Amino acid sequence: MIESLAEIEKQGSLTVDDFFNQFKLKISDYQRPYVWTGKQIIKLYNDLLNYSRKNKNKCPLYYLGTVILVKNKEGKTYDIIDGQQRISSLLILAHLQEQSVGLNDNFCVESEISRNNIKKNVSSLKDHIDSLKLMETYSKIDFSDINVTYIIAESQDQAFKFYTTLNTSGRRLDGIDIIKPFHLQALEKSKQIEKAIALEYYQFDSAKLNHMSELLLKSRYWQGINFREFPRHNYSEWKLRLPEEFAYEEMLSDKDYQFAEACLSKGKLTVDAPNYKVRQFLYKGENTIHYLIYYCVIWDRIGEKLNSDRSDILNRIKKLSGCEFNDEYYQMALITMISRYGEDFIEDRKFIGMAQLLFKVCFFTRLSKRVTKKTVHDFEEGEKLLDRICYSHKHEIVAYCKKKKYSNLSIKDDHKNGVVGNFYNEFKDILTNKQICNV
Repeated sequence: MIESLAEIEKQGSLTVDDFFNQFKLKISDYQRPYVWTGKQIIKLYNDLLNYSRKNKNKCPLYYLGTVILVKNKEGKTYDIIDGQQRISSLLILAHLQEQSVGLNDNFCVESEISRNNIKKNVSSLKDHIDSLKLMETYSKIDFSDINVTYIIAESQDQAFKFYTTLNTSGRRLDGIDIIKPFHLQALEKSKQIEKAIALEYYQFDSAKLNHMSELLLKSRYWQGINFREFPRHNYSEWKLRLPEEFAYEEMLSDKDYQFAEACLSKGKLTVDAPNYKVRQFLYKGENTIHYLIYYCVIWDRIGEKLNSDRSDILNRIKKLSGCEFNDEYYQMALITMISRYGEDFIEDRKFIGMAQLLFKVCFFTRLSKRVTKKTVHDFEEGEKLLDRICYSHKHEIVAYCKKKKYSNLSIKDDHKNGVVGNFYNEFKDILTNKQICNV
């Protein structure tokens, strides 16, 4: 629900025909790309076609939903903050129907991902329309029969506030799809495209951004001083929490802080290379963008290092079923370790040994019959492993991890051929300290 109508510059309701004639639309570089599939655009077309076959005189206009706009500074175009999936799909349909779309006949798409998806959907929808023509069931969609509600926010910040609260009929937004424009619009125009491309790569091309944002969010929730309950029951609920942590309205801007540890010994001061800390205070704009990208890059380096070692931990985990909750916990521990000791530690000779010791602790509960999200949650709340990593010296972490001994545990007969037995047999070398590198 919109909190205050006073925050809106203008709102109204128009047919899509009039909407295209009244507003020259633009999709900013920092918006998420067009991601609708052929199946989705065909469904929209079929819904419109079914509506057109009804007695329109007795039916209200087809309601497309709400579109949020913000006027550009030059006052000639309007950025689409929410609704671009539906609007872009209607522009595709208009192209195939060879009809004018008013001020938007030269609608420009800059994102390469958007252009590729639009090409695919043009082809899919054209094939669908051609098949209807063969069956003589095709009819042209009249855009004057489609109604859209529009909201023009007075500023980018206000637009993104509406963007996070309105529930429209488009594809449900991931938390990252809210975070990205929130921070990109805070940048200088000259930096927006560069940062948008970087985020787009890690979200779509390498598919790491969503996963890493979940790990970082949970790592920030699971703090000993202020231990917060992380969503467990609804798989997607954590995505709704992302903006609360990474894109909230009161966020300060114009800072891009990293942190370094300094040590004074015998009058000589040494300072480690600065890095972004998992639990650091974040600022709007470059700081949060760099923070998210930094940990995507760090995870690539961690994975490359661990998979190149003869213990091959990460690849071996992927082969087993029933380990996903412990695996996620392990990944959180690894990025927290780099947050604490710096990215240079990845190349340290003790890194592999530390990673193996953390593996023992993070998978300690996997030798029980059943592991759930709550199992891992309760273990961390009791053991405070992430806190220990954040605030301990290396030798203290080593001592703690070595206390977790598997060698005295035995696998029950009814577990030997199941998930527990498969896990134990695969990693017995590490669990019993037979293959732990020197630390």
